[in-house]
Amino acid sequence: MKFRLRPRSLKKQLLIFLLSTLLLIWSLSVYISYQRTREEIAELFNAELAQSARVVHAFVENLLRQKRLSKLWDQDKSPDLFSIPLLGHKYERKIAFQLRSVKEGVMLRSESAPEYALSLTRNGYSVTTIDNQLWHVFSISSENGEYVIHIGQRDDIRQQLANNIAGQQALGLLFSLPAFGMVIWLIVNRTLRPLTRLQQQLASREAGHLLPLSVEGQPAEVRPMVKQINELFVLLEQAFANERNFTSDASHELRTPLAGMLAQLQVAQKTTDETQREQALQKALQAVSRMTHLVHQLLTLSRVQHNIQLDKQPTNLHQAVIAVIADLDSFAHDKQLEIELQSKPGMTVNANPQLLQILLRNLLDNAIKYTPEGGKILVTLDDSRTDALTLTVEDNGPGVSDEEYPRLTQRFYRCINTAQLAEGSGLGLSIVQRILRLHNADITFTKSQLGGLKASVQLPL
Repeated sequence: MKFRLRPRSLKKQLLIFLLSTLLLIWSLSVYISYQRTREEIAELFNAELAQSARVVHAFVENLLRQKRLSKLWDQDKSPDLFSIPLLGHKYERKIAFQLRSVKEGVMLRSESAPEYALSLTRNGYSVTTIDNQLWHVFSISSENGEYVIHIGQRDDIRQQLANNIAGQQALGLLFSLPAFGMVIWLIVNRTLRPLTRLQQQLASREAGHLLPLSVEGQPAEVRPMVKQINELFVLLEQAFANERNFTSDASHELRTPLAGMLAQLQVAQKTTDETQREQALQKALQAVSRMTHLVHQLLTLSRVQHNIQLDKQPTNLHQAVIAVIADLDSFAHDKQLEIELQSKPGMTVNANPQLLQILLRNLLDNAIKYTPEGGKILVTLDDSRTDALTLTVEDNGPGVSDEEYPRLTQRFYRCINTAQLAEGSGLGLSIVQRILRLHNADITFTKSQLGGLKASVQLPL
């Protein structure tokens, strides 16, 4: 059983990663903030204890100077300073007060303070346990050392206050988390919207709709992808055009030789004259030969047209020309032609070796076809230019008029004056022109000093 993996969604990945990271960092921040807030509140409570102790200390010292502190012991003669009615505030009893005599013990205390001494420490902070209750105490003694003031706070009350304050702050941070998550979701949606639009544009296109996509309004990260898609559309359009051209050319050019071959075969089938049958079969063979050559040229042209990206490499042009001359030597020998090569060994160009062989073969084949028997063909390689090698192929054939030079590379074009001199399809020079364009090169035609046609090719180094 095969399991098909679902394609990964960039949007889902971004949301998962961003929201997970946000949740992790936010939780850590809330925890740290909660702990720091509790620590700060504890420091604040300790400072409050110290401040309250110093206020009471100043009050007690003032009573000692006025010698009125002893009057406070007599509750019948002096009002109870610490029996003030409660005002009902929830934090009213969070601080307890004691005035302890070193000799006699606790003399005065607030209602929330225990009867026992909050601490035995005379000065500074301390922590004590009274009746199973933990107390935080700040103590300060009088100048004469006879009295100690204790300001205390129960730990459970302190923890409750700290938890309430820190919890409210943490809760506020947690409540803002969904808002941040929603903002991230909106940002990711808006950021990836160009990709969504691009996907919709491509999905709505028909197979033959290869017009380029617009790059206007596209973000910088998407533009390279759109440009590559547009380049692919260009290549596809060119491939489709080549396919259409090949089909049209093949159907058009093969119709005539096929019709001629069919007619000759019908003649050979119906005739009783042996001589006429032999002539009909010979013409049918000629038609098959022409059609074979035409199909070969069409296939070569199609292969060259579809070869958009070349695999170029340093190629010895001198050796390539010698190899092509050797391949065509039998055809030149049949017509007793002289092929002369003027070149120096080691002339190298950056080209595709296979296409270069096709180019050279078509140029020489064209020259062999139109050069009369006993004629001469001259092939020259010139490296006098610093940016290119010049390849020339010229013959002493009939040549063509100056007005026809621009049309020589058109498909299926054959000069009227020379079309009867040799069989051909009119595709050889079209193939040459296509190969040269792939190599950023070009070809020009002039009249040869030998009297025929001169083809000059500039191959960039």
